[in-house]
Amino acid sequence: MNRKKVEQATSSERMDRLDRIVRWSIAFVRQV
Repeated sequence: MNRKKVEQATSSERMDRLDRIVRWSIAFVRQV
């Protein structure tokens, strides 16, 4: 159970980081 929670947390962090990168890329492309 604890291990599953940790896996969910890491996957959530990864998604958040990916989402941030995607938004940054979109903003950068719009500026150019």
